[in-house]
Amino acid sequence: MKYSLKRSIVTGFSLLLLAVGAVHAEQSEDDAAFYQWLEALKAEALEQGVSQGTVDQAFADITPPVKRVIKQDRSQAEVVETYDMYLGRRLSDWKKQSGRKLMAEHSELLQQVAERYGVQPRFIVAIWGMETNYGTFKLKESLFNVLATLAYDKRRGAYFRSQFLAALEMMDSGFPSYDLMKSSWAGAMGQPQFMPDSYQRYAQDFDGDGKKDIWNNEADVFASIAHYFSVRGWRADQTWGRPVQLPPGGEQSLPAEQSEGLTPDADCKRFKSLGVWRDLRDWQKLGVRRADGSDLPDVAIPAALVLADKGDNVGYIVYRNFCTIMSYNPAFKYALSIGLLSDAIKPAAGH
Repeated sequence: MKYSLKRSIVTGFSLLLLAVGAVHAEQSEDDAAFYQWLEALKAEALEQGVSQGTVDQAFADITPPVKRVIKQDRSQAEVVETYDMYLGRRLSDWKKQSGRKLMAEHSELLQQVAERYGVQPRFIVAIWGMETNYGTFKLKESLFNVLATLAYDKRRGAYFRSQFLAALEMMDSGFPSYDLMKSSWAGAMGQPQFMPDSYQRYAQDFDGDGKKDIWNNEADVFASIAHYFSVRGWRADQTWGRPVQLPPGGEQSLPAEQSEGLTPDADCKRFKSLGVWRDLRDWQKLGVRRADGSDLPDVAIPAALVLADKGDNVGYIVYRNFCTIMSYNPAFKYALSIGLLSDAIKPAAGH
């Protein structure tokens, strides 16, 4: 009996060792494949003219794929949270109060940026607040490690590979330095959370010091956000939209395909999920009203309808500028959070 028990224990321990060994072997094979892929990426960077010094520094601390990053990529808040949950968490009293305070503190600079780029200050500040809590949220992820993980992953590998190469080009230009190359889990950088290719296209050196510093310089942060909006078709004579009341049964009766209404401009047309665009006065005729029950503005402007959570009878009429916000982050919930925060921090006078 004792011998049988002893043999069972030994057998069980042996099986455990075999299982552990198999896991390690599998991990070793996966790691080997990753490092082989990484060498090919390194060769591509060098072929594109990135210096050996930049490549050596950027690749030095890259580890095998970070499971935590991949998990976050698969469970983004814009997808898994309801409208009520998402907007409630992001439109906190602190964020609204801080936004108003910072609008006042930076009013002169924001006005200068607004005049150059044609973007209202409250929208610049809303992006700043939503992306990094007005620059107070410190990014700790290694940019190159995050981008390597996501580039190796199959979901959006080609996109993140291009971002990795763009980040190398950035650093190879002399600014930013390696110590600034920190990011979110998604590889977004600096206070406005630009991806590397967005930095290359839209970042601005507003104060003329020779650096497009979206990490530590509010002038460059504000100007870069505004420039992004301006290039993407922002209309300074319009707002983003507004919360509305729906008529009885509106959740079912109002949605329609984009092809059934007005033809939106190109930047809006690509967001098919916005559905039908109608003249704002036609939405009025269909029974849509402002959130307080009063009539919609009596103006001829194309507008679409965004419905919130099923059954809550909450909706939002959105205009052309909503599409520009969507180009920053293509999620209805995100774009609504920017619009609603901009309303909450809007000064009593002006726009």
